[in-house]
Amino acid sequence: MIKSETEMYLPVQKYFADMGFKVDAEVRDCDVVATRDDIVVICELKKGFTIELMYQLVDRKKMTPYVYAVIPRPKNMGNRAFRKKIELLKALDCGLLVVLNSTKRVDLVLEPRGTDSEAKKYRRRGIEKEVEVRKMSLNLGGQTRRKIVTAHKESVIAALCYIEKYGQLKTRDCKENIRYVVQKNHYNWFVKLDRGVYTMNEHGRKALNDKDYKDIVEYYRNEVELCLK
Repeated sequence: MIKSETEMYLPVQKYFADMGFKVDAEVRDCDVVATRDDIVVICELKKGFTIELMYQLVDRKKMTPYVYAVIPRPKNMGNRAFRKKIELLKALDCGLLVVLNSTKRVDLVLEPRGTDSEAKKYRRRGIEKEVEVRKMSLNLGGQTRRKIVTAHKESVIAALCYIEKYGQLKTRDCKENIRYVVQKNHYNWFVKLDRGVYTMNEHGRKALNDKDYKDIVEYYRNEVELCLK
C-alpha cells in the first residue's frame, strides 16, 4: 500500500525518463517537472482526489498544456464515483497517471489536452530556468520533512565548495547564477572581503556539514570548476 506521495515519485520519474525526459522534483512548488526539448510536463502527486489537487492542476495549466494528476491506483476504476472524477479531469484538460500499489508500475489513464501559448511559455520560464541550473536531482516529489534543494540552494553550495577549496571567490570569474547567489547572500553564509571578492563565514562552513546536503556537497567538492565561466 502506498503510504506517502514520495513513494510515487520514483516510479513517475522512471516513467518519463524512459521516454527521454529530464525529470526533477519540487520545482517552483510543482511536485514533478519533466522536460524534453520544448515540452514541459508537470505532475502533482496526491494519495487521492482532493480539492487542493484540483486547485493545483488549474494553476499548473496556466504554464503548460501537459499537466497530470498522479494517484495510487483505486481498487475499482469502473465505479461511478471514479468516472465522475475522470470527467472532472477532462473538463480541466488534465491527464491522469495511476501508480499500482504492489509493483509501483505507472499506468496512463487519461492524456492531458489543450494547446500551448506565449502566455503559458512566459509563465513557465522560471521553471525552465530552475531545471537548467540544477545539476543534480536530490529531491523527492511530495516531500515535506527533508530540506528541498532548489537551484538557488545548489548554486550557494557550489560557491561554498569553491571557497572551501580556494579560500575565496571572485565574482567576476563566476557564472551568472553563482555570482547572483553570492552577491545576494540570502542565507548570510558569505563575507565580503573586497569589491567582488568573497569568503564564507562559520554558518557557511556549518552548511557544508548538513546531512541533507551531503550528496550535493560531495558532488561540488569534486566539480568546483563548474562555478567558473
